[in-house]
Amino acid sequence: MTRLLVSTNHREVLNNAISGWLYVVDVENRTVIKRCSGVEAPYRTHDTNPRGGMRGIRGIGFRQGELAISNYSSVLFFDRHWSLLRVLTHPSIASIHEILYTEKGVWVTSTANDVLARFDADGNLDPLIYMRAQKSLMRKLGGPLKQIVRPKDLQVGKKDFRMRTYFNLDVYDRVHLNSVCQLPDGRLLLSLGLLVGDYFGFLMNIKTLMMKLKVWDFFLGINRAIRRLLRRDKQMLSDLVVQPAKGKSAIVSLDADGTWQTHLVIDTAQNPSHSVRGLSDGTAVYLNTSHGEIIHFDLDGRVISTTKISEKFLRGLLELPDGHLALGSSNHLLIFDLKTCSIVDRIELSPEPLNSIFDIQIMPPDFDLPPDALEDRFGKIAGYNGRETIWQKN
Repeated sequence: MTRLLVSTNHREVLNNAISGWLYVVDVENRTVIKRCSGVEAPYRTHDTNPRGGMRGIRGIGFRQGELAISNYSSVLFFDRHWSLLRVLTHPSIASIHEILYTEKGVWVTSTANDVLARFDADGNLDPLIYMRAQKSLMRKLGGPLKQIVRPKDLQVGKKDFRMRTYFNLDVYDRVHLNSVCQLPDGRLLLSLGLLVGDYFGFLMNIKTLMMKLKVWDFFLGINRAIRRLLRRDKQMLSDLVVQPAKGKSAIVSLDADGTWQTHLVIDTAQNPSHSVRGLSDGTAVYLNTSHGEIIHFDLDGRVISTTKISEKFLRGLLELPDGHLALGSSNHLLIFDLKTCSIVDRIELSPEPLNSIFDIQIMPPDFDLPPDALEDRFGKIAGYNGRETIWQKN
């Protein structure tokens, strides 16, 4: 039996409600055999983002009898019997999306501030890569060029991003580094989900000001009325009739010598693309979330196929042992045949359409099923003191 461990982010759920779940799925029987609520990130009451924000369970990684699971601001490690081993956190690491558990530590995508970093066993960040400092790469891709945080300040955690709100983060998140996997030759393959250049950033600042002045909802209402009058379709996650600027999504790789290579660049609207995975045949796949597409490409940048598969939010991607792909489409797990470019099955994880899949990994056969609720067993994370986690016991 092939079991998948799937994490979810319940978008728009109230701050006092459970926002992240783990599901164990029996692939062959297409059934959910266990659901477990996760450990929530602290400071959610300060989160003004109505969508993902600080909610949810994020990246998943297995290695040598251990499971690593991330929420917004920490990585929690469990053994095969779901005993908590340790928690890693750092002031500079926040809005974690995917993680990659390797023999040298856990790579984390700190989407809040355009940082890729690796936690070593002691919780140190070694290395820490600030994407805005990669000047030639950013120039090539049209990304942000202004460094608003010094890399050495990120290294020591001078600013605590774990407590920042969504609107304050607008100026820091201009690459939206949200996915990482490792190729057979050791290179890291990364998704820069939404590259925002200087002009786009200026418009985002205007939006932030309008929200603070409480006129943004009125502006959106006018756009909705115009869109209905013109009978134009709504773009995913955007009510604007005219998109004044577009970002880009890009797939890049980083080798051990620090050399960057660009493999794929796609235009996108206002929304990030998600989840890149290298496949066993040497090609790769990427979810173009804005357009509900899965893109199959080789590492020379040639697009092999582009398939429209959903109008719902795409995130979470995995190659199964039989060669099919498992991917997340909001609250559904889709089984996709890359050869025929077709969906061969779908599994509903939850009746809630906003309980959206985040990450998908194969669960080792010697792992027990999780408990019903991790916080019932271990307590809640009340906050942080530097790199120390403060627990509130039940």
